[in-house]
Amino acid sequence: MSCPACGGDLPDSALACPQCRRLIHTQRLEGLAARAKEAWRLGHFAEERALWAESLALLPEDTLQHRTIGARVAEIDGMMGAAHGTSHEGWKKTSMGAGPILLLLLSKGKFLLLGLTKLSTLVTMFLSIGVYWAVYGWALAAGVVISIYIHEMGHVAMIRRYGFPASAPMFIPGLGAFIQLRGVRLPPIPDARIGLAGPVYGLCAAAAALGAYYVTGVKVWGVIAHFGAWINLFNLIPVWQLDGSRGLRSLSRFERTVVLVAAGTLWLLAGNPMLALIALGCTYRLFTPDWQSEPDRPGMIRFLILLASLAAIVALSAGSAAVSPTANSR
Repeated sequence: MSCPACGGDLPDSALACPQCRRLIHTQRLEGLAARAKEAWRLGHFAEERALWAESLALLPEDTLQHRTIGARVAEIDGMMGAAHGTSHEGWKKTSMGAGPILLLLLSKGKFLLLGLTKLSTLVTMFLSIGVYWAVYGWALAAGVVISIYIHEMGHVAMIRRYGFPASAPMFIPGLGAFIQLRGVRLPPIPDARIGLAGPVYGLCAAAAALGAYYVTGVKVWGVIAHFGAWINLFNLIPVWQLDGSRGLRSLSRFERTVVLVAAGTLWLLAGNPMLALIALGCTYRLFTPDWQSEPDRPGMIRFLILLASLAAIVALSAGSAAVSPTANSR
């Protein structure tokens, strides 16, 4: 077997030509690299690592390509190792010792209870309830804080789905809540999915509250639904660190235009000023250099469904929100 570049003899086990250093498996390496980059784009990090590991076996150890790919494999291992170190088990270690009943519930998929095993989450959560209670009464205060908690746990659920570490929600009384995602560089699609997961969970919480309002006639449920839908619409404004900014990150310029048109149309139909702000934010993001050349249709559809559903809940619950929220049981 001879080298196609210089004609020199190639040993059977050679990975590169001894004379000209041409790589033997160039075509296969290019195919593996293309597949690994696509896996990275979609957030399939375990698959990406396997493809890069396969590439390492086809590269001489003294090449720049081997060192570069080896560094990426080590980076993935570090991210996934951190995820295992601070996942469910890590939360258990720093919990209040809630006992076997809570652990049994967790083992059966009661994911939303997971954050409540964290003392810092419970303390800041009750502080937030106290702040809202002083203004709106206990029922609305509890509903508002639980709605925010469910929203944040949506982010946590998606982060854990990608195999990364995420802190339990921490509340800032009177302002909201946040979670931390440490030491992870996210490609556009996973970042967008994590960003929109909060509003998706928030939409479910608002819809449940709206259903309770129609079934029971208790107006505070309608107020909770209205607040939940409104705050999640606010989070869809695609600027700064809001969820909508991350949600647009994976979309092409055309897809951002579609979201812009949808937000503008819904604003004309519903008259909700939050939709106008979302449309303005989308207009701005048409001219930022972070739009993607490859489309993300599932991400665009998710954004559109959130806009329409949240706008509908705001409109359907508007009557209850006009009533004094302190009338908790009327």
